[in-house]
Amino acid sequence: MDLGLTGKTVVVTGGASNIGRAISQEFAREGARVAILDRDAAQTRKTVEEIKGAGGHASGYDLDVTDVDATAATIAAVERDQGAVDVLVNNVGWNGKAEFFLNLPPERWQKAFQLNLFSTLNVTRAVLPGMVDRRGGAIVSIASDAGFGEFRMADYGAMKAGVLAFTRTVALEYGRYGIRANTVAPGLVVPAPDAVGDGSLWSIDIGMGPKEVQNIESRMPLRRRSEAVDIAWSVLFLASDRARQLTGQVMSVSGGFVMPR
Repeated sequence: MDLGLTGKTVVVTGGASNIGRAISQEFAREGARVAILDRDAAQTRKTVEEIKGAGGHASGYDLDVTDVDATAATIAAVERDQGAVDVLVNNVGWNGKAEFFLNLPPERWQKAFQLNLFSTLNVTRAVLPGMVDRRGGAIVSIASDAGFGEFRMADYGAMKAGVLAFTRTVALEYGRYGIRANTVAPGLVVPAPDAVGDGSLWSIDIGMGPKEVQNIESRMPLRRRSEAVDIAWSVLFLASDRARQLTGQVMSVSGGFVMPR
């Protein structure tokens, strides 16, 4: 099925590792021009080279997505280099080691806020005016099933719940301009070792070993955890014209572990 993404300019934050890497690769396979915004320069170069080696089009931009001025400048550079942004994928996120709320220091709440929620608002704010001017665009933000409430993920879940609410609000406010905003909420995704750079947030141990993973899988109706490409395929669909009547929606990709109502 042709998703109509050929020639589209797609921005993927955190697009060099794990889920972001898969998203970048799949958009490139569909013929899109992919702009990877990531803080891990070495992994970004690796992912860009992989995409180009497979015949795709990708460019990398070094960016801290919590920096307002740098984000605005980077989006301006993307539009000069690649053309107007058609699709934004807010993928950057961080959850740290799973812990009970009373064991989480306020410094970690701040980090969770900056990387999960503030970054999404910040990059969206940089891209949205151009979409409004052009009367069209698609925004897909990566939330998490933790956003519906999850054991030992109070700070992360709160920020991802904020991503869900923010995305719905953007959908309500800017649908009149032909802009769609949707959310993908992944369940458990364990990154492959070669899909994560040393400078990636995903390189940090989140305290989940094989037994914990197996326990979660056993409670999934499909009895298997998601892979990064499963998230990517959902993002591509929501970004495409095949989903032209979908906005303000959340898609849980978790093997049925969570079924939003």
